[in-house]
Amino acid sequence: MTGAPNSPRARRVSTVEDFLRRYGVTPLLKQTPSLLMVVLAVVLSLTVPQLVVTSAAGLVVALGITLVATAWAVVVTLRQPSLSGWANLVPAIDFVALGILRWATGSSASIFTALIVLPLVWFAAQESRRHVVYAVLGSAIVILTPVVAGISPGDRITELSRLSVVLIVYSVLALIVNELSRQYGAQLRLSQAREELVQTEIDGAADVQRSLLPGASFATPGWSLAGTCLPSATVGGDFFDWYRTDDGLAVTLGDVMGKGVGAGLIAAAVRAAVRSSRRDPDPGAAILRASEGLSTDLDERTVVFTTLFHARLRGDELHWADAGHGLTIVVRADGGSERLAATDLPLGLGMDDHWETSTTPFGAGDLLISSSDGVLDLFGGGLDAMDHVAALARADMRPEAVVRALTELAREQGHDDDVTVVALRREAVPAAPVVGGVRPLPRATSADLTAEAGSAHAPRA
Repeated sequence: MTGAPNSPRARRVSTVEDFLRRYGVTPLLKQTPSLLMVVLAVVLSLTVPQLVVTSAAGLVVALGITLVATAWAVVVTLRQPSLSGWANLVPAIDFVALGILRWATGSSASIFTALIVLPLVWFAAQESRRHVVYAVLGSAIVILTPVVAGISPGDRITELSRLSVVLIVYSVLALIVNELSRQYGAQLRLSQAREELVQTEIDGAADVQRSLLPGASFATPGWSLAGTCLPSATVGGDFFDWYRTDDGLAVTLGDVMGKGVGAGLIAAAVRAAVRSSRRDPDPGAAILRASEGLSTDLDERTVVFTTLFHARLRGDELHWADAGHGLTIVVRADGGSERLAATDLPLGLGMDDHWETSTTPFGAGDLLISSSDGVLDLFGGGLDAMDHVAALARADMRPEAVVRALTELAREQGHDDDVTVVALRREAVPAAPVVGGVRPLPRATSADLTAEAGSAHAPRA
């Protein structure tokens, strides 16, 4: 199978980590409220006469220390994750700045004591219990700074009394924030573990689905085939298949409604049902068996329809049946093309119990291309996309070249729908050499030789 996802889990994890590192709650983003509030406190203290200012120099120092903390937050944010372990220096510096700000604005009379909450939450929101201790110690620094910086004996008693109350209140607050953070972290890890388990199961389903597809290419005298399936998700609802029959080759392409594991399960069931009819030469009968299998296995309330193209190639004739698919063309060796239109309804609708088998000439050099509707989106979404596919095939009639061209186009443009293509070409049989001016008579017609080559060398089921 060409175009299988390349480590989708690793690519997804890398993308999430990059996003969180660039746009998540960075140290700079967490520091911004502290910076804005300190700037506001300084401006209000200098412009509102009613506010107490015991030291204008202290205001400047507090603002300068806050700017240093902000500058370090910028450095840590830009150098993540290498410096992420040093991010806690930012709230630690903020505690010092807030202590000086409180001293400069009246100590016990300061209205800015409540700013302690900002660095406290920064510390306490981390899961480790030791960060609660850091938050409480930082709060104590803010309360004790005026005592250390120098205030009246009466104010010292007030500050020490305030310290006991603040430590109790802010310790409880830090514990609550920390516990909420721990519970959130536990739930997040549980969700991640469940997601990884589900993703592992989906990746396993994708591996099984890929294993059910035939080889990416097949070539032998008489026939050449190639196919690809590019699911838009890890598991898709498209599938293709080819296998040897008693008198030639069988080719199948199906498209199940929807995406994901559910569609993939239906696709596997349809493929198995079609293959079970390999000894029945009638393609319509194979589709009928698949339809009966769906109606038996699925709840009658579940409507999951599948479009399907199934063909048997015998000699110079292509026998085919189409269940609502209609995205198959035959590009002739002379450059002409013919679309094999849908003749009946899709499987799973419960409205049909017969699929007609049609017969189309298929000579040496002719090329059969069947695709899912994801290919239509590569050329604008209309049915005229099949004309573009035919034109692409005329440039190089090798099946592997057609499949490779469509695969590259899908990868360049991106695709929201599954893109699946299977191509089969009947190779020309070389003429017998002329010996002594006489060409030996063949033991069989070219059609017989082609059918025999296909039967002997087609891939085993």
